[in-house]
Amino acid sequence: MPVINNQGYRRDLNLEETPDDGAAFDNLAGAGAAADIRLLQNNLRNTSKVGFNTVDAQGFFSFASDRRIGISSLFSSQQGTGNSVITINLTEPYEVKVGYLVELKGITGVSSAVSLNGQYTVQTVTPDSTQLTLTNELINYTEFGMNISSVQFILKPQNIFTFTDGDLVGVSTNVTIDGKTFDQDTTYYVTDSNAVNRFKLSGTSGGSAISIGGNSTASNNNFSFVRNDAVQQQNLINYIEPDYQDTDNEGDDFSFLEGLTINESFDSAQTNTESAEYFTGKKYRGDQEVSVSDEIKFEGNVVLNDPANHITNSTEGVDSQYAPGIYIGDTRAFSSDNNPWSKVGTELNTSSEEVSISELAFLDGSILNNSQDGSMVIEGIASDVSTVSGQSADSSLSGGNFTHKLPIKVQDENGNQETYYLLLSDT
Repeated sequence: MPVINNQGYRRDLNLEETPDDGAAFDNLAGAGAAADIRLLQNNLRNTSKVGFNTVDAQGFFSFASDRRIGISSLFSSQQGTGNSVITINLTEPYEVKVGYLVELKGITGVSSAVSLNGQYTVQTVTPDSTQLTLTNELINYTEFGMNISSVQFILKPQNIFTFTDGDLVGVSTNVTIDGKTFDQDTTYYVTDSNAVNRFKLSGTSGGSAISIGGNSTASNNNFSFVRNDAVQQQNLINYIEPDYQDTDNEGDDFSFLEGLTINESFDSAQTNTESAEYFTGKKYRGDQEVSVSDEIKFEGNVVLNDPANHITNSTEGVDSQYAPGIYIGDTRAFSSDNNPWSKVGTELNTSSEEVSISELAFLDGSILNNSQDGSMVIEGIASDVSTVSGQSADSSLSGGNFTHKLPIKVQDENGNQETYYLLLSDT
């Protein structure tokens, strides 16, 4: 029975249910209300999926690289004038969506078949995700049962990925990665997402990510991540109506470009997005550890000072938070506040610890190879040794018996040199 305008529930029809619920909502709440409510239809069971691609070197689930997908058959058929429809059957179901960018490589044979190689956007996908079609508008070619021995079907990177931190995610089937088992009956939480093409999973909301080794392989490469897209009351409460930017120049649909061409505006937006992504990883964050081991290089002088003048002439207080060191504002720049400096007058002084060598040997080359080559020769010794105090266990080696000193530079494996003095006697 056709819907009568403004019908509602009729008494003469014994309050029979309205044949068209959408029309009833529009009648009661205004035109378009039914479409708005339909957005919440099946709400709690709505999901979105993305097929597993790879685990990158940092242990992220990443979608930034090509993914080769196995195919079981490939054929082409004519459609209209000058068009070819390419049908591809996959060896296993994989979450390929309409609009995804894919590539065919390695098709051989006649020139028309070779012309099918190239990149395409997916036109159709069957509900079971095992068959899809592509359209080539440049040639009209038909061949069933094409040789696929050398053919590669490649899914290109998707840079519109939108799984973000806190999203509820499951897996389509049990899978093991780097010894970690992800259960299809378990709910996981997205963490460390860049909202573009990579993320990690956590077992708890706001918890640390499940650690996966870089470049790990999965026990099943054809599983999917399934996100729960239910809209809850809090989501509606948190909704903020976006600002309308085009408030000037009424009637000018492109005033928001601020004098830029459309291409320039896209380039500017892309640059800003990439800059934000880069600096997000460099700035302080409240949701993750930001400690790094990167080297810091300075140009110019680094000054150690005591900004609050808290250190006295004694060593008391050198371990305090106000001890001389490098500060950013009033905050000490490094984690340790142990700094062996003391203030003496207007200067800072420190006592360096004595460095000693456990054993220093001078090998005679003649002993090693029965020749004079390689033997140590000491020349140009000056008798400028000042008085030396102290007494060794051997009285003949008392400090006062040394008459000469020889400067020696000792170099470590990094090229750092330190000068020592060898005390000598001519007797």
